Amino acid sequence: MTLQNKNWIAGLLGFSGIALSTLVPGGPIETRSFAHINPFTLGVFNTFLTTLCLGSLVLVYFVLRAKHWAVIAAAVCGLSYLGVYGLDLAQIFPVSPNAMPPALLVIEVVGTLVSFPLMGLSLQAMQKRQTSAGVPQLQTKNLSSFQLPQVVTAAGLGIMGLGIITFATRSAMGL
Repeated sequence: MTLQNKNWIAGLLGFSGIALSTLVPGGPIETRSFAHINPFTLGVFNTFLTTLCLGSLVLVYFVLRAKHWAVIAAAVCGLSYLGVYGLDLAQIFPVSPNAMPPALLVIEVVGTLVSFPLMGLSLQAMQKRQTSAGVPQLQTKNLSSFQLPQVVTAAGLGIMGLGIITFATRSAMGL
């Protein structure tokens, strides 16, 4: 993976994560009501969206570290952004009786457009990795021991994610 490709993938992931995070129900942009949707369905959907946002932001670090699995995950994130925005723009899910605010429409259209280069660059990086598979790679040390900072970070992200999911689900239901 080239340095430029790596930076573009990381930048597009960061932009996508931040853009989607601004659309939390109850915030200044997503003002539609989804009170008619089953609370469990809404909770699952908000869990997926929160995982996509936070996961994208965490992936930025690993893409910049040139981790092969992170590039694969970036392609999956790009496809997920395309799916999320596409379903909403096509008024398939989630459907609201309220009109889509103009700012939401702009962010979703831009997010959809950004998902294409994110997927394309990620696939390109994966292909380059496969074609250079015969070239010996530098081995990094394998840390299989318990690492407290990673556990604390993961726990913090989990708690933050749970708070976001709870807030978004309650706000979407008008509670």
